[in-house]
Amino acid sequence: MGTDGIMRKEELLAGLDKLWNKLHGREAQDDLNVWEWVQGVALYGVIKAYEETGQERYFGFLQKWCEDNGEKLRHGSVNWVAPANALLSVYRETGNARYLESCREVADWCMERALRTPNGGFAHVWGPGAGGLEDYKNQLWIDTLFMAGLFMLRFGAAERNDASIRGALEQFDIHIRCQFNPESGLFAHGYHCLQNVRLGEHWGRGNGWAAVSVVELLELLQGQPYDTTRFGELFKRHMEQAYELRMEDGMLRTLLDETEAYMEVSASALFAYAALKGFRLGLLDGRFRDWGRQITQNILADHLAEDGTVLHASGGTDCQDKAGYLRVPYAPRPYNTGIALMLFSEALVHHC
Repeated sequence: MGTDGIMRKEELLAGLDKLWNKLHGREAQDDLNVWEWVQGVALYGVIKAYEETGQERYFGFLQKWCEDNGEKLRHGSVNWVAPANALLSVYRETGNARYLESCREVADWCMERALRTPNGGFAHVWGPGAGGLEDYKNQLWIDTLFMAGLFMLRFGAAERNDASIRGALEQFDIHIRCQFNPESGLFAHGYHCLQNVRLGEHWGRGNGWAAVSVVELLELLQGQPYDTTRFGELFKRHMEQAYELRMEDGMLRTLLDETEAYMEVSASALFAYAALKGFRLGLLDGRFRDWGRQITQNILADHLAEDGTVLHASGGTDCQDKAGYLRVPYAPRPYNTGIALMLFSEALVHHC
């Protein structure tokens, strides 16, 4: 920290180096050569690192990943849309038509073939042969906005594809209508479209997925002929509620509004990213810039191991009762690395 209490640029760059070594270096233990949401989130972190730093190492990694894994593209689950963000980024840099065709294939699947719930939302199914409960075909999960909604928006904005953008906006509207609780100002983890009930609790990382997805939407559609007023208003309310639920050190819990729930880094990092970007876009006031900086500094100081492991971030989490959420253990996973890459890269923009 500098004498003014603000993180120096070199601290953030050192944090990025640690995360990069964890993801890519000789000590990397996670297999990224898989077409799955876990890898998709890690790749999104690399995309943000490249966009904000311009460092060739990040783009070179994305390009090599696409060369090695582009043919593994598969359909059947909204979770499997997430890795296509890497194909889109590499296409935009190189003009490689093969990747554009793959992106069109993914966008067409989202629009035409993805399984829908009775109310028209993307069903949270894992795909043929990939597991998951039969009843998932009737469920919405908040993760979907990040895993599939963002790709549809990014593809639509890049290719001026109105159908993809409007399809994404429809999914955002459906998920918000079903899962946002006006009384609490928070999102439920899931929603059952036959029983018309919200599922799970006010899960921290899920609410973080929603916050990031909405602020990305607002950035991507700036200056475009789409009315995003409703999303801006929702974003501000959601962020205000999370801000009120922060712990003394600024961090958030795995269940945002349960005081007995444990502190959880991935939820905190996602909200910090949304807070910093929301301030940068003029949507949020200086409290949120300071909050985002506080969380970033906490992660750098107390929740990032020397080998780049993101500490105190939870593992995979299903919709369940409150006790179940509190039993989900911390787990070092590539998606937690990707989330931290997103945050540190956005923090660099603010010269924290």
